[in-house]
Amino acid sequence: MSSDSAMNRYARYGPSDRYPSPPPAGMCISVFAVIRKDHKVLVGIPRPHKFWTSRWIPQWLIYPKEELNKVYDKQSRLPSCYLLEGEHPDHALDRVMREQLGINQFSHSGPQVMSYNSISDWYPGESHWDLVFVYAVEKARPRKMKLPWWKELVFLDRRDLRERDFGWNEDLMKDLDLK
Repeated sequence: MSSDSAMNRYARYGPSDRYPSPPPAGMCISVFAVIRKDHKVLVGIPRPHKFWTSRWIPQWLIYPKEELNKVYDKQSRLPSCYLLEGEHPDHALDRVMREQLGINQFSHSGPQVMSYNSISDWYPGESHWDLVFVYAVEKARPRKMKLPWWKELVFLDRRDLRERDFGWNEDLMKDLDLK
């Protein structure tokens, strides 16, 4: 790839009088928690609940109904959320642990930062960018495995993870060597 700045877009966004616009199909910045127990990883299937769209993944508000039904019916996911504007990824991880899992005491390493760029399904021919902060969380055990916003919350081994549908997060699961 050329280093010519006319050919490349730099990840620097802001008011249009001084900065370029964000990628044409948008950009998401997320935090994911990888919580292990006995060589297994905690994953869940979300249940329809207002907290998903009010606290963690507001994008789901604009998903087409059939796509959102797939998320709620069969797509597994690591505990995760979008960052709030200006929020440090460590604070977003704290929100995931406290709000999604009811865990107040934990330690972590990371984050591991990953970047994904793909052609959008919603805006054909346009690029969407995902910037992901992944934390390895230690010394954390959910007190309850039945929470109103999770249809299922379980620790699974690699074989079982391979059988799961992770939707848009399939590449992330493979890159984390979890599938």
